[in-house]
Amino acid sequence: MSEDRQNRAPRHPWLDRRSLVLWGGDGPEPADEERDAIGMIALPLRHADAHAALIARARAKGLGVTLVTESWQEQLPVEPLSAAAVADHAERHLDAQLAAGATLATTPAHLVAPDDPAGREQELALAHATVAAWQERQGWRPPPQHPDAGPRELHAALALRPSDLPALPALTERFAELSVDGYWLTLLDTGPAAHRSGAPGGRPLAPVAAPPGGGQPGDSLSRLRAAAPPRGSWQGAPDGRPPDPAPSPPRGGWPGAADGDGWAAALAEITELALELQAQTGRPVAVAGAGAAHAALLASGVAAVCAGPSGARVAFPPQPLDGDGVTGIALPLFHPGILGFVPPGAAHDDARTALFATEPCRCGFHRSFEPPRGRRETLGHNRWWLAAEARDATRLVPALDEIRLASRAARAVRARRRLDLPPLSPAWTAVAETARARRARTAAALA
Repeated sequence: MSEDRQNRAPRHPWLDRRSLVLWGGDGPEPADEERDAIGMIALPLRHADAHAALIARARAKGLGVTLVTESWQEQLPVEPLSAAAVADHAERHLDAQLAAGATLATTPAHLVAPDDPAGREQELALAHATVAAWQERQGWRPPPQHPDAGPRELHAALALRPSDLPALPALTERFAELSVDGYWLTLLDTGPAAHRSGAPGGRPLAPVAAPPGGGQPGDSLSRLRAAAPPRGSWQGAPDGRPPDPAPSPPRGGWPGAADGDGWAAALAEITELALELQAQTGRPVAVAGAGAAHAALLASGVAAVCAGPSGARVAFPPQPLDGDGVTGIALPLFHPGILGFVPPGAAHDDARTALFATEPCRCGFHRSFEPPRGRRETLGHNRWWLAAEARDATRLVPALDEIRLASRAARAVRARRRLDLPPLSPAWTAVAETARARRARTAAALA
Protein backbone atom coordinates (compact mmCIF):
# COMPACT_ATOMS: atom_id res chain seq x y z
CA MET A 1 0.00 0.00 0.00
CA SER A 2 1.39 3.43 -0.95
CA GLU A 3 2.13 6.06 1.67
CA ASP A 4 -0.67 8.22 0.20
CA ARG A 5 -3.24 5.48 0.65
CA GLN A 6 -1.98 4.71 4.15
CA ASN A 7 -2.64 8.33 5.11
CA ARG A 8 -6.22 8.29 3.83
CA ALA A 9 -9.22 8.12 6.11
CA PRO A 10 -11.01 4.75 5.92
CA ARG A 11 -13.66 4.21 3.27
CA HIS A 12 -16.07 3.13 6.01
CA PRO A 13 -15.95 3.85 9.76
CA TRP A 14 -13.08 1.97 11.39
CA LEU A 15 -12.11 1.61 15.03
CA ASP A 16 -8.40 2.06 14.40
CA ARG A 17 -8.73 5.35 12.50
CA ARG A 18 -11.27 7.99 13.53
CA SER A 19 -12.73 9.96 10.63
CA LEU A 20 -15.39 12.36 9.36
CA VAL A 21 -18.33 11.38 7.16
CA LEU A 22 -19.22 14.36 4.97
CA TRP A 23 -22.98 15.04 4.88
CA GLY A 24 -24.96 16.55 2.04
CA GLY A 25 -24.67 17.45 -1.62
CA ASP A 26 -23.29 20.96 -1.14
CA GLY A 27 -20.24 21.05 -3.37
CA PRO A 28 -18.07 18.33 -4.91
CA GLU A 29 -16.79 15.13 -3.40
CA PRO A 30 -13.86 15.54 -0.96
CA ALA A 31 -10.66 16.73 -2.60
CA ASP A 32 -7.46 14.69 -2.38
CA GLU A 33 -6.08 16.99 0.33
CA GLU A 34 -9.16 16.26 2.48
CA ARG A 35 -8.88 12.49 2.21
CA ASP A 36 -6.77 12.17 5.35
CA ALA A 37 -9.84 13.28 7.34
CA ILE A 38 -12.82 12.33 5.14
CA GLY A 39 -13.26 8.84 3.73
CA MET A 40 -16.98 8.72 3.11
CA ILE A 41 -19.98 10.83 2.06
CA ALA A 42 -23.59 10.60 3.25
CA LEU A 43 -26.75 11.77 1.50
CA PRO A 44 -30.48 11.33 1.99
CA LEU A 45 -31.63 8.34 -0.05
CA ARG A 46 -34.41 10.40 -1.57
CA HIS A 47 -31.78 12.75 -3.05
CA ALA A 48 -29.78 9.92 -4.63
CA ASP A 49 -31.19 10.42 -8.12
CA ALA A 50 -30.46 14.15 -8.04
CA HIS A 51 -26.87 13.46 -6.90
CA ALA A 52 -26.18 10.36 -9.00
CA ALA A 53 -23.13 12.00 -10.61
CA LEU A 54 -21.68 12.94 -7.20
CA ILE A 55 -22.19 9.37 -5.95
CA ALA A 56 -20.48 7.96 -9.05
CA ARG A 57 -17.49 10.31 -8.72
CA ALA A 58 -17.14 9.55 -5.02
CA ARG A 59 -17.12 5.81 -5.65
CA ALA A 60 -14.63 6.18 -8.50
CA LYS A 61 -12.27 7.96 -6.09
CA GLY A 62 -12.56 5.14 -3.55
CA LEU A 63 -14.83 6.99 -1.12
CA GLY A 64 -17.54 5.18 0.77
CA VAL A 65 -21.18 6.20 0.27
CA THR A 66 -24.13 5.81 2.63
CA LEU A 67 -27.65 6.85 1.65
CA VAL A 68 -29.66 7.60 4.76
CA THR A 69 -33.24 6.39 4.41
CA GLU A 70 -34.63 8.60 7.20
CA SER A 71 -37.28 6.02 8.01
CA TRP A 72 -38.34 8.07 11.06
CA GLN A 73 -39.81 10.71 8.71
CA GLU A 74 -42.22 8.22 7.15
CA GLN A 75 -43.51 6.31 10.15
CA LEU A 76 -46.95 6.37 11.73
CA PRO A 77 -48.23 4.57 14.84
CA VAL A 78 -49.56 1.15 13.84
CA GLU A 79 -50.15 -2.32 15.18
CA PRO A 80 -47.22 -4.76 14.96
CA LEU A 81 -46.31 -5.92 11.46
CA SER A 82 -46.54 -9.54 10.42
CA ALA A 83 -43.34 -11.52 9.88
CA ALA A 84 -43.94 -11.42 6.13
CA ALA A 85 -44.37 -7.64 6.19
CA VAL A 86 -41.18 -7.23 8.23
CA ALA A 87 -39.20 -9.37 5.77
CA ASP A 88 -40.69 -7.54 2.78
CA HIS A 89 -39.84 -4.12 4.16
CA ALA A 90 -36.29 -5.20 5.03
CA GLU A 91 -35.76 -6.43 1.46
CA ARG A 92 -37.08 -3.22 -0.10
CA HIS A 93 -35.14 -1.06 2.33
CA LEU A 94 -31.91 -2.84 1.38
CA ASP A 95 -32.71 -2.90 -2.35
CA ALA A 96 -33.25 0.86 -2.50
CA GLN A 97 -29.91 1.68 -0.89
CA LEU A 98 -27.78 -0.72 -2.92
CA ALA A 99 -29.47 0.13 -6.23
CA ALA A 100 -28.70 3.81 -5.67
CA GLY A 101 -24.99 3.14 -5.12
CA ALA A 102 -24.53 2.83 -1.36
CA THR A 103 -21.35 1.07 -0.24
CA LEU A 104 -22.55 1.13 3.38
CA ALA A 105 -26.16 0.11 3.90
CA THR A 106 -28.11 0.42 7.15
CA THR A 107 -31.04 -1.29 8.79
CA PRO A 108 -34.29 0.73 9.13
CA ALA A 109 -34.34 3.24 11.98
CA HIS A 110 -37.62 4.48 13.46
CA LEU A 111 -38.52 6.44 16.54
CA VAL A 112 -39.81 4.26 19.35
CA ALA A 113 -41.00 5.61 22.69
CA PRO A 114 -38.93 4.46 25.71
CA ASP A 115 -42.07 2.95 27.27
CA ASP A 116 -42.97 0.94 24.14
CA PRO A 117 -41.18 -2.44 24.39
CA ALA A 118 -43.34 -3.87 21.62
CA GLY A 119 -42.20 -1.13 19.26
CA ARG A 120 -38.57 -1.78 20.13
CA GLU A 121 -39.03 -5.52 19.54
CA GLN A 122 -40.43 -4.73 16.11
CA GLU A 123 -37.47 -2.48 15.41
CA LEU A 124 -35.13 -5.33 16.34
CA ALA A 125 -37.14 -7.68 14.13
CA LEU A 126 -36.63 -5.30 11.19
CA ALA A 127 -32.90 -5.19 11.92
CA HIS A 128 -32.65 -8.99 12.08
CA ALA A 129 -34.64 -9.30 8.85
CA THR A 130 -32.30 -6.86 7.11
CA VAL A 131 -29.27 -8.84 8.31
CA ALA A 132 -30.87 -12.05 7.00
CA ALA A 133 -31.55 -10.45 3.61
CA TRP A 134 -27.97 -9.11 3.50
CA GLN A 135 -26.48 -12.52 4.21
CA GLU A 136 -28.74 -14.33 1.78
CA ARG A 137 -27.73 -12.09 -1.11
CA GLN A 138 -24.11 -11.79 0.10
CA GLY A 139 -24.52 -8.05 0.14
CA TRP A 140 -20.90 -7.44 1.04
CA ARG A 141 -19.82 -8.42 -2.47
CA PRO A 142 -19.16 -5.49 -4.85
CA PRO A 143 -21.88 -5.01 -7.48
CA PRO A 144 -21.32 -6.70 -10.88
CA GLN A 145 -20.78 -3.32 -12.60
CA HIS A 146 -17.95 -2.51 -10.13
CA PRO A 147 -16.21 -5.85 -9.54
CA ASP A 148 -12.97 -4.22 -8.38
CA ALA A 149 -14.61 -2.03 -5.75
CA GLY A 150 -14.03 -2.79 -2.09
CA PRO A 151 -16.51 -4.82 -0.04
CA ARG A 152 -19.76 -3.25 1.06
CA GLU A 153 -20.86 -3.10 4.69
CA LEU A 154 -24.07 -3.27 6.70
CA HIS A 155 -24.53 -1.16 9.83
CA ALA A 156 -27.36 -1.31 12.35
CA ALA A 157 -29.09 2.07 12.58
CA LEU A 158 -30.79 3.75 15.52
CA ALA A 159 -32.76 7.01 15.46
CA LEU A 160 -32.71 8.58 18.91
CA ARG A 161 -34.26 11.58 20.61
CA PRO A 162 -32.60 13.00 23.72
CA SER A 163 -35.52 11.71 25.78
CA ASP A 164 -34.86 8.16 24.52
CA LEU A 165 -31.25 7.95 25.64
CA PRO A 166 -31.55 7.20 29.38
CA ALA A 167 -33.58 4.05 28.59
CA LEU A 168 -31.04 2.66 26.11
CA PRO A 169 -28.42 0.79 28.21
CA ALA A 170 -30.56 -2.36 28.21
CA LEU A 171 -30.84 -2.10 24.42
CA THR A 172 -27.09 -2.05 23.82
CA GLU A 173 -26.72 -5.77 24.42
CA ARG A 174 -29.59 -6.56 22.06
CA PHE A 175 -28.08 -4.56 19.20
CA ALA A 176 -24.62 -5.91 19.97
CA GLU A 177 -25.95 -9.36 19.04
CA LEU A 178 -26.64 -8.33 15.44
CA SER A 179 -24.26 -9.69 12.80
CA VAL A 180 -23.36 -6.30 11.35
CA ASP A 181 -20.16 -4.43 10.52
CA GLY A 182 -20.91 -1.42 12.73
CA TYR A 183 -23.55 1.00 13.98
CA TRP A 184 -25.02 4.25 12.70
CA LEU A 185 -26.62 6.43 15.41
CA THR A 186 -28.65 9.53 14.50
CA LEU A 187 -29.44 11.96 17.31
CA LEU A 188 -32.57 13.94 16.43
CA ASP A 189 -32.88 17.47 17.76
CA THR A 190 -36.55 17.48 18.73
CA GLY A 191 -36.75 20.61 20.87
CA PRO A 192 -39.93 21.84 22.58
CA ALA A 193 -41.82 22.24 19.30
CA ALA A 194 -41.67 18.52 18.56
CA HIS A 195 -43.71 17.72 21.65
CA ARG A 196 -46.34 20.24 20.62
CA SER A 197 -46.54 18.89 17.08
CA GLY A 198 -47.41 15.33 18.03
CA ALA A 199 -44.28 13.83 16.54
CA PRO A 200 -44.73 10.11 15.99
CA GLY A 201 -43.28 7.95 18.73
CA GLY A 202 -45.14 4.73 18.14
CA ARG A 203 -44.39 1.60 16.19
CA PRO A 204 -43.01 2.00 12.68
CA LEU A 205 -44.44 1.77 9.20
CA ALA A 206 -48.14 2.34 9.01
CA PRO A 207 -49.66 1.18 5.71
CA VAL A 208 -50.44 4.28 3.69
CA ALA A 209 -52.13 5.03 0.42
CA ALA A 210 -50.11 4.69 -2.78
CA PRO A 211 -47.63 7.59 -2.78
CA PRO A 212 -47.44 10.21 -5.51
CA GLY A 213 -45.48 8.99 -8.50
CA GLY A 214 -46.39 5.36 -8.15
CA GLY A 215 -45.30 2.61 -5.82
CA GLN A 216 -47.13 0.07 -3.76
CA PRO A 217 -49.28 0.99 -0.77
CA GLY A 218 -47.05 1.42 2.23
CA ASP A 219 -43.94 1.82 0.09
CA SER A 220 -42.25 4.74 1.83
CA LEU A 221 -39.06 4.16 -0.16
CA SER A 222 -40.67 5.21 -3.43
CA ARG A 223 -41.12 8.63 -1.86
CA LEU A 224 -37.62 8.59 -0.39
CA ARG A 225 -36.12 7.92 -3.83
CA ALA A 226 -37.87 10.94 -5.36
CA ALA A 227 -35.71 13.73 -6.73
CA ALA A 228 -34.76 16.46 -4.30
CA PRO A 229 -37.92 18.35 -3.33
CA PRO A 230 -38.07 22.06 -2.56
CA ARG A 231 -37.12 23.12 0.94
CA GLY A 232 -39.58 24.14 3.56
CA SER A 233 -42.45 21.67 3.48
CA TRP A 234 -43.31 18.47 5.31
CA GLN A 235 -46.19 16.07 5.83
CA GLY A 236 -48.35 18.86 7.25
CA ALA A 237 -47.56 21.32 4.46
CA PRO A 238 -50.07 21.93 1.65
CA ASP A 239 -48.01 20.09 -0.98
CA GLY A 240 -47.24 17.22 1.40
CA ARG A 241 -43.67 16.85 0.18
CA PRO A 242 -40.79 16.17 2.57
CA PRO A 243 -38.09 18.84 2.94
CA ASP A 244 -34.34 18.73 2.65
CA PRO A 245 -33.40 17.44 6.12
CA ALA A 246 -30.29 19.61 6.37
CA PRO A 247 -30.72 21.63 9.57
CA SER A 248 -30.98 25.18 8.24
CA PRO A 249 -31.41 26.46 10.88
CA PRO A 250 -31.46 23.54 13.32
CA ARG A 251 -33.99 23.44 16.09
CA GLY A 252 -32.79 25.46 19.05
CA GLY A 253 -30.99 28.05 16.90
CA TRP A 254 -28.04 28.24 14.59
CA PRO A 255 -25.00 26.04 15.22
CA GLY A 256 -22.96 27.62 17.96
CA ALA A 257 -25.96 28.96 19.83
CA ALA A 258 -26.17 28.16 23.53
CA ASP A 259 -27.26 24.53 23.70
CA GLY A 260 -27.80 24.36 27.44
CA ASP A 261 -27.45 21.45 29.79
CA GLY A 262 -30.14 19.36 28.08
CA TRP A 263 -28.23 18.98 24.82
CA ALA A 264 -24.97 18.46 26.70
CA ALA A 265 -26.61 15.62 28.66
CA ALA A 266 -27.85 14.11 25.37
CA LEU A 267 -24.35 14.16 23.88
CA ALA A 268 -22.92 12.63 27.05
CA GLU A 269 -25.48 9.82 26.79
CA ILE A 270 -24.83 9.15 23.11
CA THR A 271 -21.06 9.20 23.76
CA GLU A 272 -21.58 6.55 26.44
CA LEU A 273 -23.75 4.48 24.08
CA ALA A 274 -21.28 4.74 21.21
CA LEU A 275 -18.22 3.87 23.29
CA GLU A 276 -20.06 1.01 25.01
CA LEU A 277 -21.10 -0.50 21.67
CA GLN A 278 -17.54 -0.19 20.41
CA ALA A 279 -16.15 -1.81 23.57
CA GLN A 280 -18.67 -4.66 23.61
CA THR A 281 -18.56 -5.53 19.92
CA GLY A 282 -15.18 -4.40 18.62
CA ARG A 283 -17.11 -2.67 15.80
CA PRO A 284 -17.10 1.03 14.85
CA VAL A 285 -19.91 3.46 15.63
CA ALA A 286 -20.77 6.54 13.57
CA VAL A 287 -22.81 9.35 15.16
CA ALA A 288 -24.84 11.84 13.10
CA GLY A 289 -26.64 14.90 14.43
CA ALA A 290 -24.24 15.79 17.25
CA GLY A 291 -24.15 19.49 16.42
CA ALA A 292 -21.17 21.82 16.57
CA ALA A 293 -19.52 19.64 19.23
CA HIS A 294 -19.22 16.64 16.90
CA ALA A 295 -15.41 17.01 16.95
CA ALA A 296 -15.51 16.33 20.70
CA LEU A 297 -16.92 12.85 20.01
CA LEU A 298 -14.07 12.16 17.58
CA ALA A 299 -11.51 13.38 20.10
CA SER A 300 -12.98 11.07 22.76
CA GLY A 301 -12.74 7.92 20.66
CA VAL A 302 -15.97 7.59 18.66
CA ALA A 303 -14.96 6.01 15.35
CA ALA A 304 -16.79 8.45 13.06
CA VAL A 305 -19.10 11.44 13.07
CA CYS A 306 -21.28 12.73 10.25
CA ALA A 307 -21.48 16.49 9.67
CA GLY A 308 -21.81 18.93 6.80
CA PRO A 309 -20.79 22.50 5.97
CA SER A 310 -24.32 23.81 6.64
CA GLY A 311 -24.51 22.37 10.15
CA ALA A 312 -24.47 19.10 12.01
CA ARG A 313 -27.83 18.74 13.75
CA VAL A 314 -30.93 16.99 12.42
CA ALA A 315 -34.23 18.64 13.37
CA PHE A 316 -37.30 16.49 13.95
CA PRO A 317 -39.94 17.16 12.86
CA PRO A 318 -38.29 18.92 9.88
CA GLN A 319 -38.79 22.66 10.17
CA PRO A 320 -40.78 24.57 7.55
CA LEU A 321 -39.54 27.97 6.49
CA ASP A 322 -41.66 30.88 7.67
CA GLY A 323 -42.96 33.43 5.21
CA ASP A 324 -43.61 33.54 1.47
CA GLY A 325 -41.14 34.19 -1.28
CA VAL A 326 -38.14 32.65 0.46
CA THR A 327 -35.40 32.33 -2.15
CA GLY A 328 -32.54 30.91 -0.11
CA ILE A 329 -31.18 29.99 3.28
CA ALA A 330 -28.42 31.97 4.94
CA LEU A 331 -25.47 29.91 6.10
CA PRO A 332 -23.78 30.08 9.49
CA LEU A 333 -20.05 30.72 9.36
CA PHE A 334 -17.53 28.54 11.17
CA HIS A 335 -14.50 29.98 12.91
CA PRO A 336 -12.01 27.82 14.85
CA GLY A 337 -11.41 30.59 17.37
CA ILE A 338 -14.88 30.09 18.84
CA LEU A 339 -15.12 26.33 18.15
CA GLY A 340 -18.36 26.83 16.29
CA PHE A 341 -20.49 28.94 14.00
CA VAL A 342 -21.28 32.63 13.97
CA PRO A 343 -25.01 32.98 13.22
CA PRO A 344 -25.88 34.81 10.00
CA GLY A 345 -27.41 38.27 10.08
CA ALA A 346 -26.38 41.87 10.55
CA ALA A 347 -26.46 41.57 14.34
CA HIS A 348 -23.23 39.57 14.22
CA ASP A 349 -21.38 41.50 11.49
CA ASP A 350 -18.98 43.10 13.98
CA ALA A 351 -18.16 39.73 15.57
CA ARG A 352 -17.44 38.15 12.17
CA THR A 353 -15.23 41.05 11.12
CA ALA A 354 -13.32 41.03 14.42
CA LEU A 355 -12.78 37.26 14.37
CA PHE A 356 -11.17 37.20 10.95
CA ALA A 357 -9.20 40.39 11.54
CA THR A 358 -7.61 39.03 14.72
CA GLU A 359 -7.42 35.36 13.68
CA PRO A 360 -6.94 35.17 9.89
CA CYS A 361 -8.17 32.09 8.04
CA ARG A 362 -5.94 29.84 5.95
CA CYS A 363 -8.66 27.94 4.05
CA GLY A 364 -7.89 29.66 0.72
CA PHE A 365 -11.52 30.22 -0.29
CA HIS A 366 -11.54 33.93 0.63
CA ARG A 367 -9.29 36.74 1.80
CA SER A 368 -7.66 35.57 4.97
CA PHE A 369 -8.35 38.74 7.01
CA GLU A 370 -12.01 39.03 5.92
CA PRO A 371 -15.07 36.80 6.37
CA PRO A 372 -16.22 34.77 3.35
CA ARG A 373 -18.70 36.52 1.08
CA GLY A 374 -21.54 34.64 -0.56
CA ARG A 375 -22.60 31.02 -0.57
CA ARG A 376 -19.69 29.59 -2.57
CA GLU A 377 -17.00 31.09 -0.33
CA THR A 378 -18.90 30.24 2.86
CA LEU A 379 -19.51 26.60 1.89
CA GLY A 380 -15.91 26.16 0.79
CA HIS A 381 -14.63 27.74 4.01
CA ASN A 382 -16.94 25.72 6.25
CA ARG A 383 -16.09 22.44 4.55
CA TRP A 384 -12.35 23.07 4.64
CA TRP A 385 -12.63 23.63 8.39
CA LEU A 386 -14.76 20.52 8.85
CA ALA A 387 -11.87 18.44 7.56
CA ALA A 388 -9.31 20.51 9.49
CA GLU A 389 -11.19 20.14 12.78
CA ALA A 390 -11.60 16.37 12.29
CA ARG A 391 -7.90 16.11 11.54
CA ASP A 392 -6.99 18.12 14.63
CA ALA A 393 -9.34 16.14 16.90
CA THR A 394 -7.76 12.81 15.93
CA ARG A 395 -4.09 13.72 15.89
CA LEU A 396 -3.01 11.64 18.91
CA VAL A 397 -4.88 9.21 21.21
CA PRO A 398 -8.23 10.15 22.79
CA ALA A 399 -6.85 11.01 26.25
CA LEU A 400 -4.38 13.49 24.73
CA ASP A 401 -6.75 14.77 22.04
CA GLU A 402 -9.22 15.66 24.80
CA ILE A 403 -6.58 17.72 26.60
CA ARG A 404 -5.72 19.62 23.44
CA LEU A 405 -9.39 20.26 22.71
CA ALA A 406 -10.04 21.42 26.29
CA SER A 407 -7.31 24.04 25.91
CA ARG A 408 -8.95 25.32 22.73
CA ALA A 409 -12.36 25.33 24.42
CA ALA A 410 -11.05 27.57 27.20
CA ARG A 411 -9.82 30.08 24.61
CA ALA A 412 -13.14 29.84 22.74
CA VAL A 413 -15.06 30.67 25.93
CA ARG A 414 -13.03 33.88 26.34
CA ALA A 415 -13.39 34.81 22.67
CA ARG A 416 -17.17 34.36 22.72
CA ARG A 417 -17.46 36.49 25.83
CA ARG A 418 -15.34 39.23 24.29
CA LEU A 419 -17.40 39.27 21.07
CA ASP A 420 -20.78 38.99 22.80
CA LEU A 421 -21.54 35.68 21.08
CA PRO A 422 -23.60 32.84 22.60
CA PRO A 423 -21.57 30.86 25.17
CA LEU A 424 -19.77 27.70 24.16
CA SER A 425 -21.98 24.64 24.49
CA PRO A 426 -21.34 22.62 27.67
CA ALA A 427 -21.47 19.58 25.38
CA TRP A 428 -17.74 20.01 24.68
CA THR A 429 -16.99 19.33 28.34
CA ALA A 430 -19.73 16.72 28.85
CA VAL A 431 -18.42 14.45 26.07
CA ALA A 432 -14.85 14.43 27.37
CA GLU A 433 -15.98 13.88 30.97
CA THR A 434 -18.04 10.88 29.88
CA ALA A 435 -15.14 9.33 28.01
CA ARG A 436 -12.70 9.93 30.89
CA ALA A 437 -15.11 8.34 33.37
CA ARG A 438 -15.36 5.26 31.13
CA ARG A 439 -11.58 4.96 30.93
CA ALA A 440 -11.34 5.30 34.72
CA ARG A 441 -13.91 2.53 35.24
CA THR A 442 -12.07 0.28 32.83
CA ALA A 443 -8.75 0.92 34.55
CA ALA A 444 -10.28 0.21 37.97
CA ALA A 445 -11.80 -3.04 36.73
CA LEU A 446 -8.42 -4.18 35.43
CA ALA A 447 -6.50 -3.15 38.58
